[in-house]
Amino acid sequence: MKVEKTNRGFTIVLHEKHPNEEMTRLLQESSAIGGYEDSCTNPGSSYLWVGQDHHLNREEIEELIEKMQYWLKTSRLKI
Repeated sequence: MKVEKTNRGFTIVLHEKHPNEEMTRLLQESSAIGGYEDSCTNPGSSYLWVGQDHHLNREEIEELIEKMQYWLKTSRLKI
């Protein structure tokens, strides 16, 4: 898995489905605004984009869960 910033400043977690294939999105902070107190002042904290047709092994699922739990606690994906 690879973690980087998009050109709009949101964090994205990418995954290579097969060797030598293009990286595809697993998780990405969304710019959509939810009904939370800090939604307007903390962009990317209301919603996550999840997936783009993946098969993940157990180790990758464990890593993905850790990333999502971190987002729940902090409202941001960890870089």
